[in-house]
Amino acid sequence: MDLMNPPHTGMDLWSSLPPTWRRGALELATAHAADVFCGVAGAAGPWWPARPVVLRDAFYHELGELADRLGELILRTCMRRARTAGELQHALGLPDREVPMLRRDEPLGEHLLAASRPDVVLASGTPKFLEVNIEGAVGGTAQADLVSGRFLDLYEQELPTQGFTAPPSAVDARFAQIRAQFDHDPTVAIPLYQYGILAGATTEDERIERHRPMIESARRQGVTAFPCPWRDLYNDGEYRLFAKDRQVDAVLRLFVTSSEPPCDGLTAVIESARRGIVHLHTSEATWLLSNKTVLAWLWDDIDALPHTDQQFVREHVPFTVMASLEHQGIVAEAIADPSRWVLKPAHGHGGAGVLLGHTQPAETWRAALKTAVDTKDHVLQELVQADHLEMTFLDDRTGQLHTQPVPFVLGPFIFDRRISNVFVRHGAPGGGLIVNAQQGSAVNSVLLAPS
Repeated sequence: MDLMNPPHTGMDLWSSLPPTWRRGALELATAHAADVFCGVAGAAGPWWPARPVVLRDAFYHELGELADRLGELILRTCMRRARTAGELQHALGLPDREVPMLRRDEPLGEHLLAASRPDVVLASGTPKFLEVNIEGAVGGTAQADLVSGRFLDLYEQELPTQGFTAPPSAVDARFAQIRAQFDHDPTVAIPLYQYGILAGATTEDERIERHRPMIESARRQGVTAFPCPWRDLYNDGEYRLFAKDRQVDAVLRLFVTSSEPPCDGLTAVIESARRGIVHLHTSEATWLLSNKTVLAWLWDDIDALPHTDQQFVREHVPFTVMASLEHQGIVAEAIADPSRWVLKPAHGHGGAGVLLGHTQPAETWRAALKTAVDTKDHVLQELVQADHLEMTFLDDRTGQLHTQPVPFVLGPFIFDRRISNVFVRHGAPGGGLIVNAQQGSAVNSVLLAPS
């Protein structure tokens, strides 16, 4: 994202609210921001967002429709190259160690669109999808629900109504989808994964406590869910999965398998999943669709797409190619003009390894591109001149409010092909250019205003 003279987005309706109401809302945030973000994974301060992002209801639903349509285009792109998860793994060039839970005979189909949370920025108000993240291990559902619900409660108790609503619960939507896979009330294990936001909790008890919103949501949907350390999980002689003395019907896979340290409990889940004995939400085949190579395939195929799909890709997906000899002309362009390009690991996540060309010394950038071409595991994506969001923060060290434009990313949750809440990540004062919760960005959510 270009931070030089960025446009301010008109997507956020905060500035259109009555000035006296906004002042009152920010006064409430000064007193209660720590309560709003209490127990919200990834919200560590010292800069607390002093308000949510306010979206018009119509824009929220449009964002969901665009995200779902992109997922369908991604799936079709993959199905033009493979019939099964194993064939797609081969086409992507992924070694087995990257997807140890994969059932290689699993057919590709619409069931793989069960869950997603794309990364979306706006360019002059137009949504641009930087990544697709089609799979169950997308974080932020509980965070988004907690923040939007708490801001709404605070306003409703203390201020004149503005007609705001909180979006449908992403956590509820996830567990409703899991329940629909069974003809009985299932038992679902949620392993305490090591990599990611939960690792910031100081004790195991604290990490378990952070799952409370999920457990309560699961109960409302007719699901018995419980967090458990890896050490509690094991197989019996028929590869059924157990957690202590409880048989497990399903595992909520909030982890990227290859990022987890090896242990007996992880091996037990792998053994049960590969045999199809335990249900995963979601299967590791969905993780393949999140590979950034797929965005490059979408652009490779663009001339063969129907006209309306071509228009959609050109308008909403930044130009993306593999950093390879087959695209050496574009690689040469990127070397000559780094300011137009971003280099990304094709199979990365969490913002790790992403290089913005305009921030790199020339020799570093040239060396990174050469390595990417040699390893054939990176994509080049055209830099989006992204809108910024004027956000007010509470500095918990001084109790003072500070307002400035910051980069931001919208993460609409899509469960069962419908939008349910939005995980917002945005820069904070003094933050870096990569907007990712695992790299210090602030986490936030949205409230909806009537259209």
